[in-house]
Amino acid sequence: MDNLEHTAERARNVSQPLRWFETLAITAICFALGAWNRPDDPFYLSGSFPWPVLGPLLVGLRYGFFMALVASILIVAGLDLYQRYLGVLDEPYPYIWAVGILGVSLVAGEFRDYWERRRAKLEASNDYREARLEEFTRNYYLLKVSHDRLEQQLAGSSRSLREALRRLYDELGQDSAAGLTRSRANAMLQLLVRYGQLQIAGIFPVQDGQALTEPLATVGNAKILPATDPLVQHALAEAKLISIQTEYRQRQPDMDTRFLAVIPFIDANGHINALCAIEAMPFFSFEPQALRFLAILAGHMADIIVEQDHTTPTDPPALRTLRHQLARVGRDAEDFDLPGALLALHMPAGLRAQQVAEHIKRVRRGLDLVYEKHSDRRLSVLVLMPLTDELGQAGYIQRLEDGIREQLGVTLIDVEGELQVLQIADQKSAETWLQEALDHGE
Repeated sequence: MDNLEHTAERARNVSQPLRWFETLAITAICFALGAWNRPDDPFYLSGSFPWPVLGPLLVGLRYGFFMALVASILIVAGLDLYQRYLGVLDEPYPYIWAVGILGVSLVAGEFRDYWERRRAKLEASNDYREARLEEFTRNYYLLKVSHDRLEQQLAGSSRSLREALRRLYDELGQDSAAGLTRSRANAMLQLLVRYGQLQIAGIFPVQDGQALTEPLATVGNAKILPATDPLVQHALAEAKLISIQTEYRQRQPDMDTRFLAVIPFIDANGHINALCAIEAMPFFSFEPQALRFLAILAGHMADIIVEQDHTTPTDPPALRTLRHQLARVGRDAEDFDLPGALLALHMPAGLRAQQVAEHIKRVRRGLDLVYEKHSDRRLSVLVLMPLTDELGQAGYIQRLEDGIREQLGVTLIDVEGELQVLQIADQKSAETWLQEALDHGE
């Protein structure tokens, strides 16, 4: 197949002088063979087949209509000259023979030209598709390399905030020790290293608004904390994450620091309990989105540190946890524009209401908090859904209604359920809404 393609390609690339030469040569060979084989009748006028037609036929199949016309005219004209000067003059000119030679040759030439046009059209279409395929292939491999690079960067340290918070509460939420201990600081730093790729960093406690110089946990060759470091002082004064990306241009003369960023651990009540001073981290991790991610984790870590100390002691433990988590979700909504939702379902007390409450707890997602409030007349179920926007909230309610109907065979209307929903925008309004929902359940 490849040899045929190469032959056809060579035929298409033959120059014009060579085409004329081959046409004349093939026609001359036909004359010569006829004269050698039948000297008295070189054009096979009296034979059963006009063999000279093979010359124009071959030329037509090779070079098309025009060259076939040239070759057949040479054969017809040669016959006329032969009859005039070398043959018998009284025999009439065989016009039927001449028309047959012309017809066969021109049909072969037109056949070749037709398929050449089709071939050229298909070749152009194939070249276009090949170009598009090559472009697609380059884009595909570029995307694949980019995707592989992204996977390598994120391997082992998922950047999903939902998964990171779930891991955080799984690993630190069970520690019942009060305050910031060395073991808890080490666990916190390991989580920051996992999600932020930190290379040199330390966690330093904060007392009376000042950071202590000795670290509770370190990674890499972290040193003591200079008390006068401008980045540290600015982070404490502003109560927010500070990095040289944001501060260096504004305060270049004062930024004599070895740190890249300082992340304060600020709880939901606005108190700074510790800070993480970062000296080295990979370049691709030192970006606003990654630092924001670490700041959110640090805030949740601060909440875990003080959860037992800053909640209302008269509340049951589940409600204390709900209030504390709601304060954090409200603060995240204010500071980082993270979505959150709060749902309250009030039902008359009874077996069906309890079954609905159990179903809600069974389908609880990883970060959701579910709290039940019982009274003599009503059962209220409150669900806090961090990192849930309006679309996610609507989807949760729809799945909840479908699940209750499929699993229990009832609807919220059947259990006389009153559903209230809040899309959390700030901490104060969320806490007010929660208290009103609790009072409504009395």
